[in-house]
This record gives sequence, structure tokens and C-alpha cells, in this order.
Amino acid sequence: MKISKERLLKRTTAHEPEFIEALELLVDDINANKEINMFGIIAFMHQLHNRMNVREKIYKFAKNKNMLDPAAPIIVTGLPRSGTTFLFDILCNDTDHRSPLYWEITRPLPWLEKGSWRESLRIFATDAELHFARLVVPMLDAMHKLRALSPEECEQFNTVTAKSVVYIYMSHLPNYKKFLMESDFTNVFEWHKKFFQILELSGRPKNWLFKDPSHIEHIPEILKIYPKARFIHIFRDPIKSITSTCSLTEKLWNGLCNQIDRKLIGEQTVQFWENAILKNKEGRTLLDSSTNLDLDYADFIKDPIATMENIYDFIGKPFEESIKIRMESYVKNHKKHKHGKHRYELQDYGLTEEIIEDRIASKWQIN
Repeated sequence: MKISKERLLKRTTAHEPEFIEALELLVDDINANKEINMFGIIAFMHQLHNRMNVREKIYKFAKNKNMLDPAAPIIVTGLPRSGTTFLFDILCNDTDHRSPLYWEITRPLPWLEKGSWRESLRIFATDAELHFARLVVPMLDAMHKLRALSPEECEQFNTVTAKSVVYIYMSHLPNYKKFLMESDFTNVFEWHKKFFQILELSGRPKNWLFKDPSHIEHIPEILKIYPKARFIHIFRDPIKSITSTCSLTEKLWNGLCNQIDRKLIGEQTVQFWENAILKNKEGRTLLDSSTNLDLDYADFIKDPIATMENIYDFIGKPFEESIKIRMESYVKNHKKHKHGKHRYELQDYGLTEEIIEDRIASKWQIN
């Protein structure tokens, strides 16, 4: 079974050159990969058809509309498996921090009144899809818990541009991965902005809260679109974060592919994030102490609330007692490994501590 580029392109009239190039490379790599199984093809087809539909709806809705720039974002980032999700989830307990919910990313339009029965239908349909995903990838909750009403990383939306790391976590796509590593993402964040402008029709937050590891490599592009953005980088021992990323990739590929090569996963992971770190080093020259905060993962895990106090000092917002109590309750009720342990070993992926030190750790250090 092959995915048709022509059919996908018919689902949207927003045919930017960057989009067509990305989509063609992505589909060609999917069709060339003989190891993608039936579930994998279905997953790719469903994802791409949904994203093209959403792209078209956003294009038509936003066309010729003058919408306010979105509220300034706070952006949580760092290498994958570095505590970015836990940090993001704690911050979401402050209602001043608005993040997209998973169902809003997959079904944002037509625009609906909050609390309507049609909104409930979209939430139900999204949770049904996620239930099927957990059947295909049983360890999904242990890796990254997804629910329709959960705040979610904004990278998921970027799939409408056909330029997203989401796709390389689904299977081996070598030409597409190389394209992502070399691409400018300004057009991606232009679409990103349209999405958040639409979400603001239901209410403008004091600030948006964005989160994704891939943001480490796109600081210049993000600042073009969101000039008032502030960044929070979290640093974990790269030996643990990179190996955990390999394990996550393996579990996802296992559900969508017939056979996998662990050493290939190891090399691909190191290559991609080594490149991202080099871009981050250049991008961070555009930031200063008022626009960037570096956090140590070990300190954060040891005392999450003290870390929150540090963050609130950084963003210039009082750390009110009511917010602190909600965050303390969240931390208490969300223990690590609640949904099962995510097990991994460095050598399983053809990697050594020396490789990680040379290619990742030596370049990824807290300031």
C-alpha cells in the first residue's frame, strides 16, 4: 500500500513551495521503506490526511483576517527525555499559562464555543484515536502520556507544514531527516502563529506556554515570529537523555515497523541532536538573562517547587500561594514511573559513553 502525494495535495490549496518540497520528501521516504507494517501505513495515512485537512481549514479561516499577534510565549525546551514534559505539566497548573490541548491540535476548526456538545464529540473522537494508538504501542503511556484534554507540546501542530520531527519518530526516513536538519523553519512558525491566533478567539491568555525539545534548534526562526518569546532550557546528563530517546524511538518503531535496527536508531538519534545542539549554540547568542533561563535537571527533580520559584522570578510574576499549592499537589500525585518504567541501556543502541561525551555532552552544557 502506497501513500499518494497527489491525493494529499488535493486536500489543501495552501501549496507553498516549502510545503510541497517537504511533503514530497516525506511521502517518498515512507513509500520507500519496506519495513513499515500495516499499522504503520495506517498511522502515517491517518496522520497526513488529518494534517492536510487541518491545514486547509486554517488556511481558509485565516485568509484575509486581521488577527492580533498571540500573547508572548514562554518556551520550555531541552534535549528529549530531559524533564521538559514534567516541567511543562507543572507550569500548566497556573491558569495564566495557556497551552494547546491535544484535541485542539488535531481538530481546531470549525471554531466552536467552549463547552458545546460538538466540542465534546471532538474530544471523544480524539480519545478514541489515542486509545487505538496505545493498543499499537502498549508502552506509550510510559513514554509520553497523551489524552484529548491534556496540554500538549506545540510541535504536534507543526505536522500541518509537513516539516516536523514527529514523523521521524514513526520510522526510518533518512532523506527526510536530512532535509529537516538542513531546513529553515520560519514558514513552520508562521503557520504555528496562525494556529495560536485562532485559539485566542476563545480567550487571550496572559502568556502562551510552548514546549518541545526540537525548539532548541530553531531559536532564530521562533524569534522572527515571536520576538517577545522567553526560553527555559533544562539540562540533563546526555547519556541518560539520549539513550532514553533511543528507547522511545525503538518502542514507537516496534509498533509501526516489521523489523528495526537498534544501532541505526542510536546513530540517527546522536546525529540529529548533535546537529540541533550546534544550532542551539548559535541561536542562544540572540538571548540574554532576561530572555533565557537555564535549569539543571537534577536540581529540578530534587525540589520542583524551588525550581518553580526560580522560574517565577525569571518571568517576573509573583509565585502566589494558591499556585504553589496546586503545583505541590500535582507533583505529589504524579510520581515518576506511575505508568510503568521506560527501560533502556546505552550499549543496546551501539553507543558508548565516549561517543555521547564527544558528540553531545561536550557541546551541551548549562551556562
